[in-house]
Amino acid sequence: MQASHPRLHALLRAVGEAPYESDEAQDVRFGLPDQSGQERWLRLDEIPLPPDTPTAWPR
Repeated sequence: MQASHPRLHALLRAVGEAPYESDEAQDVRFGLPDQSGQERWLRLDEIPLPPDTPTAWPR
């Protein structure tokens, strides 16, 4: 959390201590509850962040 990257901070807060697993494509997914409380497995780029979070760097 000492990094000066606000998007990284937002992702770390969103993931917290959520369970994670790697799939066949080596994508890591995190088990996070959705708005109804159901667990969903999401990649980092799929995790919803607050609207004021800076966007990701273009690839």
